[in-house]
Amino acid sequence: MMRINRSKEFRWLASRVKPFFRLFFGSYLCILLASMLVLLEPLIVRYLIDDVIPNRRMSWLPLVAIGFFLTYMGRLGFDSLGGMLNFRAVQKMTFRVRLSLLRHLQRLSPEYHDNRPLGDTLHRLQVDVEQVGTLSGEVIPSALRMFTVFSLVMTTMLVLNYRLTIIVVPLIPVFVLVRQRFRNRLRKASDSAQEQSGKVIEFLQEHLSSIVQVQLLSCEQREARRFAHLTGHAVRAQIKRRAVELFFSSFLYLIIVMGMASVLCYGGYQVMNGALTAGGLVAFYGYTLQLFIPLYGVGDIYSKLQRAGASIRRLMEITEAEMILRDRPGALALRPNASAAIELKNVAFSYHMDRPVLNGINLRVDPGQRIALSGTSGNGKSTIARLVARLYDARAGAVLVDGIDVRDIQLQSLRSSIIFVPQDPVLFDTTLRENLRFGNHQATQEELERVAKLAHLDTLIYRLPKGWDEPLGPRGNRLSGGERQRVALARALLQRPRILILDECTSALDAATEEGVLNGLDGFLQDVTTIIISHHPYPLQWADRVIWMSYGNIVDESFSHR
Repeated sequence: MMRINRSKEFRWLASRVKPFFRLFFGSYLCILLASMLVLLEPLIVRYLIDDVIPNRRMSWLPLVAIGFFLTYMGRLGFDSLGGMLNFRAVQKMTFRVRLSLLRHLQRLSPEYHDNRPLGDTLHRLQVDVEQVGTLSGEVIPSALRMFTVFSLVMTTMLVLNYRLTIIVVPLIPVFVLVRQRFRNRLRKASDSAQEQSGKVIEFLQEHLSSIVQVQLLSCEQREARRFAHLTGHAVRAQIKRRAVELFFSSFLYLIIVMGMASVLCYGGYQVMNGALTAGGLVAFYGYTLQLFIPLYGVGDIYSKLQRAGASIRRLMEITEAEMILRDRPGALALRPNASAAIELKNVAFSYHMDRPVLNGINLRVDPGQRIALSGTSGNGKSTIARLVARLYDARAGAVLVDGIDVRDIQLQSLRSSIIFVPQDPVLFDTTLRENLRFGNHQATQEELERVAKLAHLDTLIYRLPKGWDEPLGPRGNRLSGGERQRVALARALLQRPRILILDECTSALDAATEEGVLNGLDGFLQDVTTIIISHHPYPLQWADRVIWMSYGNIVDESFSHR
């Protein structure tokens, strides 16, 4: 099972790296060239100690120094070029990953988003993608450098002195055993730290977006304690992870020290017996350092690999999520002259399988008709609206628009024809003009003024310092609840709907304003099929029919006498 998971993680990462393979490959070539230059440094030192100094070749000293300098400069140049190519590739890749994740999240149904904390999703898009970038930009290049240096240095050491090399070789399997010993502990510690970090971000997102309500409820101290509790768990998880990492690294360091001590001991013995020159010992010691320094980084590399693995798994949970409202094969676009009739046939639905919300609903709304859904809260009124707009799919039965099952209508076509205005509308941190044009960027100023008048926004526009070009703040928080609802209604009208669903979208208006707004819509909505959900008296009078609901069933129906 572990192999399958690792294989899936590798394929997921490889598919993200593939478009930028040339940049990553160029970076690796630079790493290879820089690693080859590493081999020259101990040889230059050996030549200096065994030849230039004993033979007092003064004229060679500047050449040795220049050669040493050029070697380092070459390494610096290749490292810098490789680092730049790698950085460019990583930035492009993380941009592409975030964009693809966002597009996938946009395709996922409300059912997915309703059951996922926003803070956790934000953490995945930001922190987990950064971890994947770290894997591609730091961990993999470091691992490649380590492997290349190790291979080249080991070959050179065998050529220089195979007896000393034999002393070092047995320590390499010990590295593998230590890694195997700590693998599961490192993985669990990394997963736990990522999970706890996500919970902290989730809390902050919810808390900061609701901070005014927290103040009104005098819950500051309690929420601060909650934050301290969550942060405490996150800190402990991070400390535990770091402790495991340090313990792992300490074992590796101990093995390195043993290797270096063995080389100095046996190498010194060979020098005394004339089997090795002093320069050869210094060069071999330098190669041993070059061999073990990358191996010492195995601990850090493996720890980062576990963190990135945890992040890849969390990102794969998003990319593999299948709660997507898809067009059926052969789905059709709504006809331009479609009748916009709505019909529910034996529709049943539940958000949770053990709690049904609708029980075999049958309902027909004729083209251009206005119906009001009313009844106590939690009895399925908003659910009917969401099914018509195909925010969810019915568990049983069918929802028809123009006689076609909504699942057989292209989703884009359906959404452009059915406009849903919720009770708590979402406005954006941009100007009033741009908020209104969000669903219809081609709208003219004349159209803007018309819908603004219908939604009674004249006073608001006059009050705003910059009028149409006044920013409304995050989520439109510079406006009152009633003003936000009227802006959302105007935005919906500007989209020229054929079916308009108003879900308690006048609940924050006073009775006089509500009556004025609805009366103003009479001419505009003459050919528009309208569903309005409300508990207020006037919307029920304004509708042609009133459907009364209780416990997921239609219990009564009345007609307007206006």
